[in-house]
Amino acid sequence: MNVKKTDMIKSNDTGFLIFMKSKFPLYHQSNIFFRDLHYGVMEFLEKKKVTTTYSEGEQIAREIAVHFEKKNIFKKVNQQGWVLLYPDFVAKKVS
Repeated sequence: MNVKKTDMIKSNDTGFLIFMKSKFPLYHQSNIFFRDLHYGVMEFLEKKKVTTTYSEGEQIAREIAVHFEKKNIFKKVNQQGWVLLYPDFVAKKVS
């Protein structure tokens, strides 16, 4: 596994989360599932013109999940999901 690919996301985690939000309904305290994270990683790297295999994308997604858990951005719910703890993504109230 190429550590450089993982570091591309870790060093730009805010940009990655913004990218994910453009692809998936991500809001503060919403659920995020492993497969969404995996596909988000694959698309993010593809957009950066970085080729990644399906299984390599899974491994990178697992490492990114651990990274976000350590930063208290993800709170693990189970093996396949987390709660997003990112106040910048609070849903706006509709009046």
